[in-house]
Amino acid sequence: MSRRRRYAGIASFPWSLPVDVDALGLVEHVTIGGHKVTMKLPTLGGGGLLQAPTDHRGKPLPPQMLKAFEGKWGYRSSERSCYGYAASASILLYPHVEMHNSEQFNSLSDSFFSWFKVVQEWAATWTGTPLGNFDKSHNSAFHIASGMNYLTASPVLMRTLFVEKQPLSRAQLRLALRHASCGEHLPVEHRMLLSSTDAQLGGDLRRAVIDAATAAEVALASYISDALEANGLDREFIDKMIEAVNGVVALYELCTRLGGEPVISKGKLMNELARVRNLAVHGGQTPTPQKAAAAREHATTIIRALRPLPQV
Repeated sequence: MSRRRRYAGIASFPWSLPVDVDALGLVEHVTIGGHKVTMKLPTLGGGGLLQAPTDHRGKPLPPQMLKAFEGKWGYRSSERSCYGYAASASILLYPHVEMHNSEQFNSLSDSFFSWFKVVQEWAATWTGTPLGNFDKSHNSAFHIASGMNYLTASPVLMRTLFVEKQPLSRAQLRLALRHASCGEHLPVEHRMLLSSTDAQLGGDLRRAVIDAATAAEVALASYISDALEANGLDREFIDKMIEAVNGVVALYELCTRLGGEPVISKGKLMNELARVRNLAVHGGQTPTPQKAAAAREHATTIIRALRPLPQV
């Protein structure tokens, strides 16, 4: 078998990354489905647009790539915030007469979206940016230069862009990429909270409330589990004990007995989260936008108090 060669390529993000200006130009070695890829973010250009980064050697990308992606790298939206649409990607692949039929190239492309989903989870929770669903539709993941005048693109299955609340810092972006390379998803309670936000923005208020309550339950149960394990109890016993606790209110009570401080009152938890969730699940009722927002806010408060993410 011939030796692998390094291809100059472009990774096209299915969800625009909201990054701080300090994160522009970041170079990171990532692992996508077992493939080693060196990514480099675009840099600031003129007129508020981002411009093409160099390749892994610091040299300009092939002319056909620069032409195809001219004006498509992203833009600066404020003094500190930018949207990044793509990055240069240096990829080691075995040469193939028709790269679009290369099993290795297609394997890399297939792995990209699940890898990027992890990046997106961390980025969304740090920035307050809504999740975009690219599971069923997306543009090509990778473009590589094949020959002097051509580009090879992975299959197309639409990119959805959202306005960010705050950009990713350089350290946050780097950590998100590394979490994705290791397959380390956002903790479940934070993922459920993102799902609740996404549902509310999409008008599915029942699911927004249900996911918010689930996120709160997971945070409370995780705190209880950690506290009991720290006191020497067996993990199997702890799991059975938590399984026997009925509902978010009971979890709240046990959590506070163990020294946890969920911040919100038991009354608010009962009336504005648990009750609204039960009516949505068992009564088939759709909550008002105000009730859904309150339930999600209470879940957010509990998670931030009991299961905060490390500061980055």
